[in-house]
Amino acid sequence: MSTRSQIKHLKFPTAANKEPGSASVIPSEYCRYICALAGTNKLSIIFALEGQSIIRTITLHESIAGRVKALRWSKPPGPLIGEPDAFTPDSQRILCASGNRIFVWDLHDENWSAEIEAGDALQFTHVDFAATHDQVIAFSEFNAHVTLFSLASGGQNVIKSPKIANASGYGFRPVSGHLALLLKLDANDTLTIHEPETYEVIITVTLNTVDAQGVKWSPNGAWLAVWDSASTVPRVEIYTADGQHYRTYSEGGSDLNLGVKTIEWSPDSQLMAVGKHDGTVALLNCKTFFLLSALEDPLSLGSIGRDIYVEQQSSVTNGTEYVLAPKSSVFPYTFSNASGGVRAVCSISFNQTGDMLTTIDHFLPHIVWMWSIKNSQTPKLIGALIQKSSIRQVLWCPKFPQLLMTVNEDEIPTAHQWICNHRPRIARIPLADGGKYSASWVRADTGQSGLIWYGWQTGYTFGYVTGSGTEASFTQVLNVEDEHPALTMDLFPLTGT
Repeated sequence: MSTRSQIKHLKFPTAANKEPGSASVIPSEYCRYICALAGTNKLSIIFALEGQSIIRTITLHESIAGRVKALRWSKPPGPLIGEPDAFTPDSQRILCASGNRIFVWDLHDENWSAEIEAGDALQFTHVDFAATHDQVIAFSEFNAHVTLFSLASGGQNVIKSPKIANASGYGFRPVSGHLALLLKLDANDTLTIHEPETYEVIITVTLNTVDAQGVKWSPNGAWLAVWDSASTVPRVEIYTADGQHYRTYSEGGSDLNLGVKTIEWSPDSQLMAVGKHDGTVALLNCKTFFLLSALEDPLSLGSIGRDIYVEQQSSVTNGTEYVLAPKSSVFPYTFSNASGGVRAVCSISFNQTGDMLTTIDHFLPHIVWMWSIKNSQTPKLIGALIQKSSIRQVLWCPKFPQLLMTVNEDEIPTAHQWICNHRPRIARIPLADGGKYSASWVRADTGQSGLIWYGWQTGYTFGYVTGSGTEASFTQVLNVEDEHPALTMDLFPLTGT
């Protein structure tokens, strides 16, 4: 049997009545396991290391069958590992939720399961695992309350008046698991910090924000950042881990429509990037939280050399390819605002080593800009990919920090890979048959072959990209731990060669 015919079996019946936009097929953190919603009433658990075999089938309770709104894997215990080995534990539990029911199963104990009911009064609007796989966080509709459920004791903690019923409104401190939560109390934005497991309140802080938009822990757990609405001047409030106000980053000016859209911490917690509504990004030093430098609006910088690549229809293959943008003293393209979008840096992504980052502007969702911040005081725009479709995911490779992959809103499923100053490549993913595509680098790839997981509405595949230019192709694999060709720089010819 050929590899192609075997992988065709990794497709599942469409999940009828499933929440639009939610995933039906998801990988565990290290991609050793796959959870797939098969039809309306089955979950299949697949072991990716041994021939993609189904190791467990779970029949959904009639109260949730055909009504699934959320499917989640728990995080592995401890910090995430860049290069996990065979002894590194992976995700252990699976969560499946409808509007008023949550079910959790254990991968290694078929006799264990948990069920949570919302009751008849309110529905769940956001559900996920909390700091550990023994805890679940669930927001009720109308932001009435958020509940922390203990799967170990059966207890629960209810906190009233959460401000934001999604992941922007709360965060668990790395390693320790302390909960930071935004509330709206007496018309004031409020930050609370809670003990892990018991969720007793450690401190309650009334914020100086007009309309707080999110809270985020630094990767080292030393800092908390809360950013304000775009309708104010750019403002980010910085707090210590125990909730003490440390500093406010703010900019003067009379234009109240150029505030903060998003923030991101560097992996080493030394920098904070603040994306704003004027198309710029402020880089802050995380010792003082003063402005270190700024990434200017890339459209205002004129020519950035020859490392601008444009995706266009290929004359050689039945697909697309990248070509160099024409030489120009100014940015060689103009874009109309046909969609009515507004300027705002909506995506910031650091690579693993923290010396490069990408940005995407809400106004130009098909362009990913790449910056070098090796010298964070003098950041440099070093390249851009102009895609045919809006970008869904930006994925830095954990093993090759300079390698970037994007997944776009393409009609034809493809993986786009690029190393700056080298020619990018596009590979079509065979067998993918529609829906919203998603991808992940396989961290359990011990052979450093650049393995990726690629999923769609009714199936998935594992594989790696080979070749360059119009010769790039996707090779499917059955066993993640088999030997595969190593990823090399030879597959990415230098720009201009």
